[in-house]
Amino acid sequence: MKKIVIVGGGTAGYMTAATLLSEFPEKEITLIEPADIPTIGVGESTVAGGQGGFSGILHWLRMVNIKDEEFMPHTDAVYKHSIAFENWYRKDSGRFHYPFGQPYLEGSELALKDWHLKKLKYPETPTRDYADCMYPGMALINQNKSMFTDTFSSAHGRARLEEDPYLHEVQLLSHYSYQFDAAKFGNWLRDKYCKARYPDRFTHFVSKVQVVRTREDGEGGIEYLFLEGGQQVYADLFIDCTGFRALLINSKMHVPFIPYDHIFPNNKAWATRIPYTNPNKQIVNYTNCTAIENGWVWEIPLWSRMGAGYVFSDKFISSEDALKEFKQTLVKKGYQKVEDLEYNLIPMKCGIQSKLWVKNVCAIGLAAAFIEPLQSNGLQSMHEFLFNLTRILERGHISQWDRDEFTAKCHSDFDRFVMGVSLPYALSHRDDTDYWKALQKKDWSSLLSYTKGQLSGFLKEPFSKRHTDFNYGQANNLTNCMAVGLNWNPLDSHTLKYKLALSSLKTVESRKDKLDERKKRWNKEVKNFPTPYEYLRKRFHA
Repeated sequence: MKKIVIVGGGTAGYMTAATLLSEFPEKEITLIEPADIPTIGVGESTVAGGQGGFSGILHWLRMVNIKDEEFMPHTDAVYKHSIAFENWYRKDSGRFHYPFGQPYLEGSELALKDWHLKKLKYPETPTRDYADCMYPGMALINQNKSMFTDTFSSAHGRARLEEDPYLHEVQLLSHYSYQFDAAKFGNWLRDKYCKARYPDRFTHFVSKVQVVRTREDGEGGIEYLFLEGGQQVYADLFIDCTGFRALLINSKMHVPFIPYDHIFPNNKAWATRIPYTNPNKQIVNYTNCTAIENGWVWEIPLWSRMGAGYVFSDKFISSEDALKEFKQTLVKKGYQKVEDLEYNLIPMKCGIQSKLWVKNVCAIGLAAAFIEPLQSNGLQSMHEFLFNLTRILERGHISQWDRDEFTAKCHSDFDRFVMGVSLPYALSHRDDTDYWKALQKKDWSSLLSYTKGQLSGFLKEPFSKRHTDFNYGQANNLTNCMAVGLNWNPLDSHTLKYKLALSSLKTVESRKDKLDERKKRWNKEVKNFPTPYEYLRKRFHA
């Protein structure tokens, strides 16, 4: 399998091309994209490695050998340390964070239970205090400080410094990802990576596919593509990166699409770009997700502007009324000249192809699968599917087993993505509109089939066959933070009193003191750090 053709550009097409060019030096890669497909470019938010057991954007960048200083100045990129959830538990209930990285357990007597003992003794403790006490990176988020400084770069963060064990503690134990303009990132990959690094193996056509000719030799699949310029393009493998159109996998291979609208109510989004009035304050190191009347609003700070959008369901509100709600929310958040902004309506198709590799056609990106944008899963599913693809291509000859295994692995990954995105909807207690009341009545029993931080048979196995307790101590940090932030605590006060030894309850004060002491230590460490804006301006965006 030497010749591979990618149909469709954008982030999906060029991340696919970059992956294949980097990992398979013997293969010839061709990418075909039309000139007149508009890109929205509202901003793309990513997640760090290790979240829920997945690799993360940093692993992909490292795999294809792309450094921060190469792409960040050209893509409006900033660093990100967390995802914030505002007013998800109830209306006006406030904000909690899901920070990247693992909880800090050094010196903890009962690991994650230490904070719950603090909450037991001091019930007025706000739920946001959990992340503040358990994740060093929250000191950066709460004070809007950069993880990196003049003396501590991303390279230092990959190796522990031989100094005072408390020096650089926040920086060494915090994880990060990026927020950038997705359209600019795709263009950078095209010009500065694929074309610049691999001119002999990368061919680029700016043209529409007019005819898809299928094979007539009994093998099926695609024989060649006929372009509007008259070219006939042959390949051993065709990768569909045509977005929701799914030109090859649906239209030619006739693969049925599996909708997930029984899980996610949202099917549309309004998106806009907001100029900064005070970038030093507005460029924060997290994505903010605010629940409102009929969905939620994202705020993704990039270097030159804020990307914002409203994800909603047209079953509960018209697009016109949703736009009014969106504008009202932006005004409440303090944004100016809201009426002067340009708004784009984006239809969404949540679900996954029933088969992701059929004959000599494979799907990546939106053509393969999509979950609504909550928790920044768009690029995550893309590079996870690409990791799966490289493993299959490594075998050389592709059998039906390989095709089926690729589909099975991607479906498994996708179900885990779905679990994470579903959790804040399932745990919410909002009931102030028909939209949220409907979510209150939804059957979420499959989410309870959760063991050691992962779901068993989520979306597939009947609830009656499996109903295990939520293994809080083993669950990943996404679930821990969601559980506390949304007031669903498997380690509630009654459980703690019932299951913990009396001796543990007698040491609550000392545990609380340790938690508060390290929180103060982390805050002191970053007090004089630059803001994200100050560091990025000096390092990348001068």
